[in-house]
Amino acid sequence: MADGENQSKIWNVRSMPERLIEKYKDIPYVALDIPKIVLDDNFYEVWEANKQPILRVKSDVRYPYSKEEAAAKAKVDGEFQDQWTEANWDGLTAFNTGQADDRWTNPLVDGPTLFPKFFQQLYQYLPIAKLNLVVFWSNRIPIGYHRDLNEQLPIPTSFRMFISDNNPRPTFMMERIADSQLDTFKGKELWRGINPIRVDLTERETNTFVYNNLNWSHGAEKLEGHSKILCAFSIDIDWHKYDILLEKSIQRYGNNLP
Repeated sequence: MADGENQSKIWNVRSMPERLIEKYKDIPYVALDIPKIVLDDNFYEVWEANKQPILRVKSDVRYPYSKEEAAAKAKVDGEFQDQWTEANWDGLTAFNTGQADDRWTNPLVDGPTLFPKFFQQLYQYLPIAKLNLVVFWSNRIPIGYHRDLNEQLPIPTSFRMFISDNNPRPTFMMERIADSQLDTFKGKELWRGINPIRVDLTERETNTFVYNNLNWSHGAEKLEGHSKILCAFSIDIDWHKYDILLEKSIQRYGNNLP
């Protein structure tokens, strides 16, 4: 199934009720019917002091090159990105149990202590059985269409939050993956997208959404002179709370199916 590592070991993969597949399958993303999450007053001070370029620290099935192999390949292939030394994002980590993604730089701060208001809202409004990871990332360059590696399910389970965004248009893009390519899709350049949709929360009373990371790929534009900060969090999902939240969110904001 798809290209994730250790799918069977992930809580959400093992525990997802089958009934939710028929209810929410193929939906690209859902704007969540929760209040806008408010930042602690010190967030941007902490961000500026602690953000770092997010670099690869571990190979994976899609990028199998060691640090030495990547450097050698970059010397002979001008289009190859050495992810060990060239960052796609700036970011910081505010919470990490060590049970989520470990392939990238981990500039860790004590999020629950530094951002108590923010973390209180996460637990209050989101279907969290267990919180595993909270990161804040801002893309430096355009990000091609891809799927996040490990958790890939046929319903929206990947949570994101717009922390700040001064772009003149929505820049988080999604494109449907053909069923025939689900097991082979490895990503493609942003400009190759065909009929993509944009995650647009500008007229919503929320800054949080959840998207499908199996049937849909996602990427991000980088517009000159503009930027955004996204919060990504990995959670073990409380499926009862999830079902209630998605149902009311779709009723209010729709399912965004093209």
